[in-house]
Amino acid sequence: MANDLLIDGLKELGIEDYSSKAEKLSSYISELMIFNPALKLVGDKDEKGIIIRHILDCASAYVYFRDRTKPGDSIADLGSGSGLPGIVLAILLEDREFVLIERMTRRVGFLRGVAAKLKLRNVVVDDRDIKDVDRTFNVLTCRAFHPLSDIAEDTVKLISDGGRAMLYKGQLKSVKSELDSLKQLGYSFDAENIALRVPNLNEERILCILSDWRK
Repeated sequence: MANDLLIDGLKELGIEDYSSKAEKLSSYISELMIFNPALKLVGDKDEKGIIIRHILDCASAYVYFRDRTKPGDSIADLGSGSGLPGIVLAILLEDREFVLIERMTRRVGFLRGVAAKLKLRNVVVDDRDIKDVDRTFNVLTCRAFHPLSDIAEDTVKLISDGGRAMLYKGQLKSVKSELDSLKQLGYSFDAENIALRVPNLNEERILCILSDWRK
């Protein structure tokens, strides 16, 4: 039943080759469930909750990452934690490079173990704080991370020329508040807030896309 829930959700989100993607995602879900009690990776403890609130939640932005990036692009997942959304997107977009930035040692170990077990050749784990990362990326993403105003100084320098941030957020009201705080700090940007639809979840989700972000 859980596998049907995952496959049906991937189909609903327009994900190509959903059957093979579901197989890898199922393996990832198993790893989450095994290590969650010790590492506190996600709040949900049951498989159904993990599928809906985490896997399909991350996959809900798939078409935007597919259409607004290109093969070979580098995508950084800031504060990757349990690999959400980085691992999910890496499974769905095998021809993009994903760098999972995570400083907590035990979670770094989990991420590297998952990448090895699932043979994710497009995933690199960077075990540093974002302020210490010394390269740029075509796209930055994050989910359930710090408010934008808290990380702006360290984050904006990681975006390559012509690059953008594609950030998973909750309610639109909160997103607008974060953007207002950024402006008050002297940052300029072009913002696009896209409402996401997560299968079997009746909660507001926003993909906030920032381009030409600078101070």
